[in-house]
Amino acid sequence: MNLLRIFVGVPLGAVSATLLSWLGLFLYGVFLLHGNGSLFDASRTAENTFLLLWFALAVVSSIAGGYVGYSRKHHQEI
Repeated sequence: MNLLRIFVGVPLGAVSATLLSWLGLFLYGVFLLHGNGSLFDASRTAENTFLLLWFALAVVSSIAGGYVGYSRKHHQEI
């Protein structure tokens, strides 16, 4: 059961990071660009930076989700 919590926590962390990243991108387009183009039209550097940060946030969130799933079960046993 402990591994199941970890295997559920990892994808939930990645999905939450993805939702947060793409929500931020959407809000950037709505409030700063006012619907004219997108971040990916602006520059190649901005696009690469967004994708790199999205990947890094997904990795960190996946690790955190797995750890939370592990630590909750671990603390309940003690």
